[in-house]
Amino acid sequence: DSKLPSAVRSTLLELFGQIEREFENLYIENLELRREIDTLNERLAGEGQTIDGAELSKGQLKTKASHSTSQLSQKLKTTYKASTSKV
Repeated sequence: DSKLPSAVRSTLLELFGQIEREFENLYIENLELRREIDTLNERLAGEGQTIDGAELSKGQLKTKASHSTSQLSQKLKTTYKASTSKV
């Protein structure tokens, strides 16, 4: 069905597979971090402390996610440039 040459199609499928794996890893990392935040918040609440730091934690998570996203973006660009020079 595809109008693309098989080599190009194969390269695209490989790249999309890499993208999917990266998103899966980010999703898993996000879940683990959320669990850790929940655990820490519960511990603070159990000690009778306020949970004002939750917003700070979210900000720190955004920074970390942004950093991971930029690394992913750079990796994809490099991979794309390498793959297009082969095609």
